[in-house]
Amino acid sequence: MTGISPRDGTTRPNRRLPVVSPESFRRLAMASLVVVTLIVVTGAAVRLTGSGLGCPDWPSCTQQHLTPAFSFHPVIEFANRMVTVLLTVVVAATLVGAFRRRPFRRDLAWLAVGLLIGVLAQAGLGGLVVYTKLNPYLVMVHFLASMALVVDAVVLLHRSNRRYGPGSGRPLVGRSLQLASRGLVALLGIVLAAGTATTGAGPHAGNSQGQVVAKRIPVALRDMAELHSSLAILLVGLALGLVVALHAGDIPERVRRAGRILMAALITQAAVGYTQYFTHLPAALVEVHVVGATALVAGTTQFFLALTHHPNEAHSGSIRSPNETLATEGNGGGSLVASSAGNPLGSVEAPIV
Repeated sequence: MTGISPRDGTTRPNRRLPVVSPESFRRLAMASLVVVTLIVVTGAAVRLTGSGLGCPDWPSCTQQHLTPAFSFHPVIEFANRMVTVLLTVVVAATLVGAFRRRPFRRDLAWLAVGLLIGVLAQAGLGGLVVYTKLNPYLVMVHFLASMALVVDAVVLLHRSNRRYGPGSGRPLVGRSLQLASRGLVALLGIVLAAGTATTGAGPHAGNSQGQVVAKRIPVALRDMAELHSSLAILLVGLALGLVVALHAGDIPERVRRAGRILMAALITQAAVGYTQYFTHLPAALVEVHVVGATALVAGTTQFFLALTHHPNEAHSGSIRSPNETLATEGNGGGSLVASSAGNPLGSVEAPIV
């Protein structure tokens, strides 16, 4: 881009960043969610392969070298750090995109700021975990902070093409189901905390043979596992009650479908959890359990957001009647219908996604 200099009338390059369209920003939000998920998965792989101290220093791998020696544990740990660098770049690009997005959305900008702050905090926590020789309580905080990042990324993606603001939301379920869904979210947080504490009491500390022995939480693994499983059963029961209630009332099918998907994810995660415990916690199954926990956090967040309808954001060139109404189809996902009353072009229908 170029501009005219007010002093001498010459043409000079315009150094302002380009404007970001809503569609491009949504792609950035999607990339952020993918990379946030990737950092959780690779972080779990570091712990489960015993590579947590593969690079004993931070931010360099060793006191003498930034990069690791070509051996298994240092390479695994350093690869996870490189994913953190990629995450920082993608989230920074998303933040810039949020401020250059047109039309500008304050809520999206704040969510993008939250992502960047979370990533920087995660990097600092990672350094503390290394310096404290895999302190289990810091490892717990590190994982739970990652789950908070997943929630932020899911909400950012969900909002990226929907209208938010006073009066823009329409509840699709009654107040009692809204309150129950909030209880579901809170209980999931408790289950995750109990799960990370169970891991802190278990055998996968993140170190390998010949390294400094990492401390563990001084509670019997069996006791922590029983507490975690009891809370998980309570979570499954609450989710099942929600799903039954959704199918008993006049609820849009897309909300019911979201509930069924969440229920299936919970049952699968519970099955993996019990299997890994009774097979003495093989690393591969624990990794699957971590992936399942990440998917469960994303799915629960999306389910909660789906209980309130926010119409798709109107961009330039789209047609909207001033008498927009929400019509819910009984046999599938609802649709947003612009009433033909006062609209000479008739009705304009767009699917809810």
